[in-house]
Formats: sequence, structure tokens, C-alpha cells
Amino acid sequence: MVHLLYVCCVCLFYFPIHTYFHAGFNSLYLYRRWYRCFTTLSSYSFDNGHVERKDDLSLDHFRSQYDGKGPVLLGKLAESWPARTKWSMQQLVHDYGEVTFRISQRSPKKIIMKLKDYVSYMELQHDEDPLYIFDDKFGESAPALLEDYRVPHLFQEDLFDVLDYEQRPAFRWFIIGPERSGASWHVDPGLTSAWNTLLCGRKRWALYPPGRVPGGVTVHVSAEDGDVDIDTPTSLQWWLDIYPHLAEHEKPLECTQLPGETIFVPSGWWHCVLNLETTVAVTQNFVNQSNFEHVCLDMAPGHCHKGVCRAGLLAVPGKSVRDMENHPPGTITLNHNDMTRTEERLKGSGSVRASNSESQYSSFEFSDVDKSLENQVFSYDIGFLSQFLEKEKDHYTSVWSPTNPIGQREAREWLRRLWVLKPELRGLIWKGACLAINVDKWYACLEEIRACHSLPAPSEDEKLPVGTGSNPVFIVSDNVIKINAEGGLGYSAHGLGTELEFYDLLRKVGSPLVNHIPEIIASGFLVYEDGVYRTVPWNGKGMPDVLAKYYPLELSYANSCFPLGLWSKQQFGMDGSAESSNRPIWPYMVTRKCKGDIFAHVSNAKYPFITPSTWGIITRT
Repeated sequence: MVHLLYVCCVCLFYFPIHTYFHAGFNSLYLYRRWYRCFTTLSSYSFDNGHVERKDDLSLDHFRSQYDGKGPVLLGKLAESWPARTKWSMQQLVHDYGEVTFRISQRSPKKIIMKLKDYVSYMELQHDEDPLYIFDDKFGESAPALLEDYRVPHLFQEDLFDVLDYEQRPAFRWFIIGPERSGASWHVDPGLTSAWNTLLCGRKRWALYPPGRVPGGVTVHVSAEDGDVDIDTPTSLQWWLDIYPHLAEHEKPLECTQLPGETIFVPSGWWHCVLNLETTVAVTQNFVNQSNFEHVCLDMAPGHCHKGVCRAGLLAVPGKSVRDMENHPPGTITLNHNDMTRTEERLKGSGSVRASNSESQYSSFEFSDVDKSLENQVFSYDIGFLSQFLEKEKDHYTSVWSPTNPIGQREAREWLRRLWVLKPELRGLIWKGACLAINVDKWYACLEEIRACHSLPAPSEDEKLPVGTGSNPVFIVSDNVIKINAEGGLGYSAHGLGTELEFYDLLRKVGSPLVNHIPEIIASGFLVYEDGVYRTVPWNGKGMPDVLAKYYPLELSYANSCFPLGLWSKQQFGMDGSAESSNRPIWPYMVTRKCKGDIFAHVSNAKYPFITPSTWGIITRT
């Protein structure tokens, strides 16, 4: 079938453009921009596409055939929704015309607009990239909208629902867009899966499987923090200028979504959406057992695995992809041009078309690669993807990527709550926590500290660290075990030394504060050497042998009371060196658990004007 969009785009190359400009001047570039403003898609022909269409499925059938495997269009899931009749443009303006909604645009600046004003804009605009409502806070501004639909039974498992609404990442959106608007190529945040139900209008979808970068799209992955940024044409521009030039085997999976239909987009799948008419839709992202480990992997700091998950074997350092003369099904040719030290880029070459009868994933061939990656086939399997985690990174304390949909502390709190509230999933949760926060390493540290100081064994509920704070903290029975890991050895050693000096000072001066701080049971250093953890107890006085080679101090000073305390640090500038910052040595402290709330909760709830800097002033005075 020859699509109307294809015909229109071909016309761009043969139409007498000079008739639209002054004599002697013409510009294909300007004409294309003008065309995107005024073209119409109303007669865009419908076809069955390549995405399977199914009526309502059983949960078992969905999980075995589609969840984590491929997209599917589902009918009958929204038949009983009030939104099927209430979400017409006329009725929405009547009910919510004065309500402001968030507007999506290709800019970090967010704007809001009353619905009645937005509808007026839609009817009059001829923008090259029309604005559309894409509001994740609609449940707050128009809570009645939440009563007009319900999550389909296939997607009701959402492991983020153990978090409070304020803590969880954005997960549901109310969407209104005019003809020619749409969502450009992207992978959903955090490698979550999504469902999208259309209430009116028609949407055209294009999808590629994980690891398959669409033609015309460039992926940037920061080598510093794993931040993933995508350069992509607008949805309309891609369909008009790029899609017609793709060979048949390079084209994406496609479908046209009709009113009442729900599309499922699995974790990691690239997708692009074009509104063929004015559309109204609702969509939600979710984490379930199928994509849980992928979501946890995407949280972990580092650029290698993020590049691999989002764009194939992009971020493997020092590797290049060899162009292949023949492109068998499931293979892809990638371009690694213009690499820089802190950023790696990948341009999709449009080299493969996936279908339900073919492999869902792309394979890669390399030249000049390590033995471990030679002839490696890309797979979205978590075992394959987790190979690319940077082993030297401490996932608990390293810089969190700005593209992570959830904060670092919120992620730890999420895993902790899941562990306690969903004991039937603990095997899966443990695997995810190992990927996201290295919980296996910190639990091994806990076991060594516990054995050294004859502490009770943790119960099943106590095997994950609590979510608050910047360091791994375990609550075991009546004890709190804190492992200082933030900032490297120098920073964390001074942190422990300062705490021990502070506790000693309170006792020496007989301060009444001593009755309001937890009792110290033990402290010291945990050392990892030759694959074995060992504990070196230390009370803060004198320089421990395990640190002496990193802090070559005068003997008289080294024998002073608290050589790593706050006063000594200020006096001698002992900040720790780069040589020692990444050593596998972690200070720790064991205290008695006491009643009360953590400072972060107290200051945020009761004293919002107190910041870490003002707290320092208050405590010093």
C-alpha cells in the first residue's frame, strides 16, 4: 500500500517550489517547514499494520505471549469506562474549560493553559510542531477525571504503588493533541512498560525493539553519570522526511490505533506517535515482575549499561561496529562517529525491521573487540545487560543520573518497602536490589561486622538497608549499623572520626545532650582484601594501622587523641587523597536504636526553613 504520507513527501522533491517564493529564490528546506505547518492527515489511509490486534486477553495469555516480549493492540478493555462517552472535546470543555493543564513542548520550560484556551489554540494553530496537553498532574487539577477510567486488569500490578504518591515518579498522563502533533522517538523513562488507551481520534504508532535505534535519531550517553539524551526529529518530521526513504526491511512495526483501543508498549521499546486527528487519551507507566530487574538496572549509576539498554552496545568503550554487507533478520549496523571523552553518540542507521515472526531483538557484530564480546548477540535479557555494569562503581553512593525517574533515596526506600510488604517476591526484589544498590556487597559487610561484635543475626525483614541517608544503614534488632561509604575513604574516615570525637566531647563536658543521642556499641573499619572482608575495631583515638600508609603524619600528632576528628581535619587539612579515595575500606559504627524521627523528616515537615547549612550554624551556636 502506498501511504499518503509517502506520496506527500515524494511531492516535495518534484513540486515547483519556486511558485511559493520570489522569482530566482527557492528553498526545499523552507518549503518542508511550511508544508509541516499546513499539511493535513485526515485522509491518511488506515491499514492493519504489523502490531497484533487482540480482544481482551486473559492475564496468563498476556504474560506468556506479550509482557516483556512485544507490543499488542487490545480491544474491549475500555468499553465500560465513562470516559468513552464523557471525554469528547465538547464535553471536556464544558466540564473542565476553566481548569489549567500542563502543555508539552520541545523545551525544558513548562507552561500551563486553561483547557478552553488550548482548544481555541488547536482550532487556529498552524505550528510546525503543535503543542499538546501532556499532563501528569491531572489527577490533582481535575480529580474527577480519575473516576472516568480504571487501570485494565492486565496492567494492575505496579510495584511503584508501595510508595506514597509524592514519592513515586510520574506515572499517568492525560493527553490531548491536534492533528500533526505527537510524541517523537523515545524509550519510556526508567525502562518501565506502558499502556495507552485512546478515547477519540486516531494515532499512528511506530515501534522498534530494544537496542534498535531508529533512523534519524542520535543517542547521547554521558560517560560521567550515564545521563541519556536523545536528539530526534519531531514525530511529523520523521514520518514525512525519514520514513519514506527507509527500505522495506528497515521500517518499524506500525499500527493505527482507533478509539477504544489500548496499546501495550513493553519495557525498552522505542516508539513514536503521530496524531492523525484531534485525539484524547490516557496512559500509564508501570513496573511489574516482568520489567522489575530492568527498571532496577536502569537506576544503577554508570554509562555503559545505560547505553547498552537504550541503544544496543553503544557504551562499550573502545569498540566499533563493523558495517555488514548483508543484513540478515535481527542484525543492525550502527555508527560510532564523533565520540568525545565524556559523551558517546549513536546514530540509528535504519538497518532492520523487526516483526512478530522474527527475533524481537537485534544482534551485533564487532571488529577489534574483547574475547568476551566477540560475536556477541544483543539481547534484552537481564543477564546479558547486567554484564555492562561498571564493576568499579559503588552503586549506592555514585552520582545518580539526571534521567532516572526516581531519586536515589526514594529508590532505596522503594526497595526496602517492597522487601517488607511483598515477601512473596523477595527472590526477585533481591536481584533488583543487587543491580540498583549493590545490596549483596553491603549485606556481606553487615555479616562481617555482626560476627566481629557478636550482634544478633538479621531477620528476613532486616536484610535490606533503610532508604534514608547517604550511606548504607541496617537496623538489626535493637542495633543500627551504619557503613560510611559516601565520598570515598578520606571523606568517610573523617566522618567517623568526627562523630566519635563529638560523642567523647559530650561525655567529657557532661552535656545533657548525651541523654538524647544513641549509645555507641562498636566502631571501626571494614577492609576487603583478596576476596575476604575483615574488621578492624577503632574508637577514634590514634591512627589505625589500616590507614597509616594513606596518612603519613608526624608520630607525635598521630598519637594524639582524635587524629581524624573535626578539629584535626580543619587544623591540618586532611581531606584524603585521590590515591586512597577508592580503596575498599569502609568506616562503620554500631549504635543502639533509639526512639524518634530522622532529621530529614523532622526538618522537612516541621522546620522547612532549616537547610543543611543553617543547621550547621544552629548546632555550632
